[in-house]
Amino acid sequence: MNQFILIESEKLDQIQAKLIQIEKVLQEKSTEGLPILLRTSEVKKILKIKDSTLATLRSNGTLPFSKVAGTIYYKLEDINSLVEENYSGR
Repeated sequence: MNQFILIESEKLDQIQAKLIQIEKVLQEKSTEGLPILLRTSEVKKILKIKDSTLATLRSNGTLPFSKVAGTIYYKLEDINSLVEENYSGR
């Protein structure tokens, strides 16, 4: 039983850390009325994933994106939705 509580505590710590990262990005990019757009490097940092994983999420349609002048942008709301959809806490 103690092991289960420890694992759940670690998951909560990970979620809290991700929320703190998202809040930092929000503060840096906050523009009223416009979607908050993230670059590839920011998404990889928040989700702690590699280039190849992010490329797979794009190519299989799991994560929508826009490409403008060679730079790929992701909506923060799409990142949040992806995390929410894959959250396994019950």
